Amino acid sequence: MYDPATIAALQSGALVLRDILTVNGKTNAGVAASFVYWTGEDSIAVNVIPAGATSPVSRNAVGGGTLLEVPQVVDAIGMEARSVTFGLDHIDKSVGSPMDTVFGNNVRVARVELHRAIFDPASWYLAATPHLLFAGRVDGAAVDDAAAGGQGGLSLDAINAVIDNTRTNPAMESDEQQRLREGDRIRRYGDTAAQIDRWWGQAKGSADKQTRGGRK
Repeated sequence: MYDPATIAALQSGALVLRDILTVNGKTNAGVAASFVYWTGEDSIAVNVIPAGATSPVSRNAVGGGTLLEVPQVVDAIGMEARSVTFGLDHIDKSVGSPMDTVFGNNVRVARVELHRAIFDPASWYLAATPHLLFAGRVDGAAVDDAAAGGQGGLSLDAINAVIDNTRTNPAMESDEQQRLREGDRIRRYGDTAAQIDRWWGQAKGSADKQTRGGRK
């Protein structure tokens, strides 16, 4: 559901759309860091609402050709994990560039967000707080060094947050983890039950003795 300001801007037919990509990764030292790029010309500070939040936060987005290609994001009902690929600049390798983000920091399975901003072309003010279009995590990256006369680039693959629902939690089958539930020991024999001989209807060691209950 769009807010009234966004609806008014869409109805006017006069607007400019820009996309903002955020990668919430870490430095190689393990310090949390956000890397933000957008399809605008200049670098800006912009307020966006992170995935799962209700209050906006300020992010510094680097422009000037850093975010080159934004795929069409399909908004569909269901629990299907969908992948998208973003095209980024691979020429600039300085600190703060997309190449530095991917290869000079740790963005493995980093959280990714894509927001769309609507600007008034007359004033170049935001019509409303940018809307979240995609939330997920990094699923890979690659550099395409094109031949002379060709066009290369840095591609960043991301998969939406639905993928988190496919992960299993092996700790649920653990006695150690189960004991954290007020000392529950229901799984105390979980690691050894398959190795214990269970005898029924006859004494152990008398396999040839018929009883009323049956044999092992």
